[in-house]
Amino acid sequence: MLGTANTATSRSIRSHRVGLQIQLRRLKQAGPQVDAGTTSPKKELSQSQRQYRKRMAAGLCTQTGCGSKPQVGHMHCQKHLAKMSKNNKAQYRRRARQGQCIYCGQRPQFWGVRCIICRQHWAKDPLPAGARRALRLYRAAESLRALEQRQVEARHAIRKLLARGDLNGRQGQALRLYAGIDDGKWRTYEQVGQIMKLSKEGVRKLLLPSKIELTVILGDKGPWKSIGQHR
Repeated sequence: MLGTANTATSRSIRSHRVGLQIQLRRLKQAGPQVDAGTTSPKKELSQSQRQYRKRMAAGLCTQTGCGSKPQVGHMHCQKHLAKMSKNNKAQYRRRARQGQCIYCGQRPQFWGVRCIICRQHWAKDPLPAGARRALRLYRAAESLRALEQRQVEARHAIRKLLARGDLNGRQGQALRLYAGIDDGKWRTYEQVGQIMKLSKEGVRKLLLPSKIELTVILGDKGPWKSIGQHR
């Protein structure tokens, strides 16, 4: 059974080799050709290119002077594949030490081992992951800073409103808890309701007059949702 399989494989290889040799012979006999609708002949193959095709047609490693068979799926033998891999690794390390792009070796590295030009060809996103993460953190920090600034301004306006004494006991208590006047911690309607033993709707009704007046003072700079929406 094994001998039959080897024989079939050998026949397939010989048939493929013969087909390549026939194609190569036809190319030599045809010489330079002219495409339809053009006036310039096809570019002739160089000596190295012809040698490459000859060795490939003969089923040999395409490295000049090598008499070994190529590895399956490759054009070189195991020895020369290992040598090429070693050279590529050495080139990678050399370019990395010099701060050059590991692919082109012509431009400096940009946030990694590749230059900004080669990143556009090899990466899904031309902006490195570290840069994208830094931008997300920066935007989150800016949003938090803006929210804290609005909270400071709103708490200052609430203190002035409470100091006037226009709010009754329950409304003033709800507003103090909501804005965290005593402990600096803003609370939701639900959290205020748990402290005052009220529902969220009850807390909303207590805070509604205060928030209407604060909206007139602060405009849209308040750290809460628009009037009528539950927090």
